[in-house]
Amino acid sequence: MQITIFSFLSALLWSNLLIVAIYLLRHTRFKQHFGVLSMVLLYLFCAVRLFLPLEFTHTLIAEDDVVYPYIYNLLTRERTMLANKSLTLVLCTVWILGFCVLLFRYARQYRKAIRSVERYAEPWDEQTNALLKQVQQQTRRIIKVQGYTAASVESAFGIGVIHKRIILPDKDYTEAELHYVLLHEYTHFLNHDTIVKLLVTLFCIIFWWNPVVYLLQKDLEQNLEIKCDLSVARTLCSKERAAYLRTILALMKQSDRKHRIPFAAAALFKPDADAAIKERFETVMAYSANRRNRAASAVFTSVFTVLLIASYMVLPQPQFAAPKSTEPQAIDFNSDIAYIKQDHVGEYWLCIQNEQPIKVKKEEADFYQQTGLEVVKK
Repeated sequence: MQITIFSFLSALLWSNLLIVAIYLLRHTRFKQHFGVLSMVLLYLFCAVRLFLPLEFTHTLIAEDDVVYPYIYNLLTRERTMLANKSLTLVLCTVWILGFCVLLFRYARQYRKAIRSVERYAEPWDEQTNALLKQVQQQTRRIIKVQGYTAASVESAFGIGVIHKRIILPDKDYTEAELHYVLLHEYTHFLNHDTIVKLLVTLFCIIFWWNPVVYLLQKDLEQNLEIKCDLSVARTLCSKERAAYLRTILALMKQSDRKHRIPFAAAALFKPDADAAIKERFETVMAYSANRRNRAASAVFTSVFTVLLIASYMVLPQPQFAAPKSTEPQAIDFNSDIAYIKQDHVGEYWLCIQNEQPIKVKKEEADFYQQTGLEVVKK
């Protein structure tokens, strides 16, 4: 098991294809057959595929003598214009620098949001705390959550992974509205949505140069909101579900359309998201029908899981034509008649059909493997 340039390229290709396929399917008439939990799992599988670009011992090598040799030469050849450095080294350097900058900026913004809450927000009054206790009894799960009210926010949201906080805007709610707001934000914490959002944000920071991962971030957020709504719907009757949706709509109309919630936070709703709100309404109102789609969702999930596993079974690699030598003692060979053997003491030998084994260095063995020769351990 190892990681090479080509196992990384294969992981990048497969994960991007799966993410785009899931995104497109979820925005067609087939979206009604996708369970929300299944969608979240599929996106996480895609993230794992990109994050673990592994090449296994029994992976089948698909040799290519057209595209991959060009990619290999492009990435590994030293260039004068790059201070005699390979393009791979330069790209990796840019990758790491971009990751460090984005991570620092995100950590600073996150810390700024936490400090803003601690400095300017006020703890809840007794009535709000009493409603939170009712929510905890309704969900039958108790976790420690701190509540604050802040005049600087327009929409309720939850933030924090270790120290969980629910932030409410300084507005007058009816008792029913406040109950549903608290129920929604508390359910986000029960579902560990802030942790998932944090992990996805870090994933996008790591692979900041890949535009496809932002589709994962965008769609996962909507799926988590729907998942939260369905979790709330399980605790409500049909009339209460309608009241819950009316609360979201009423509060959305009261909010400032220019207000923005950090991605790491779990909000009741996002401004400028009418289509997303409509989808959430339809999903909650059709809650009983959605429970009948488990079989179709399982089929889709199984198909994508098989594709994910199959992506590790075949790995494209470059095939280079061996140059014809004019030297009298030179031996021409290719992957059909030669392989690399690693003996029990870790030394490498080039084994060619009808020839005596030739001892080679590890660097030479790695090069031959990149050209398509199989490495056999004995």
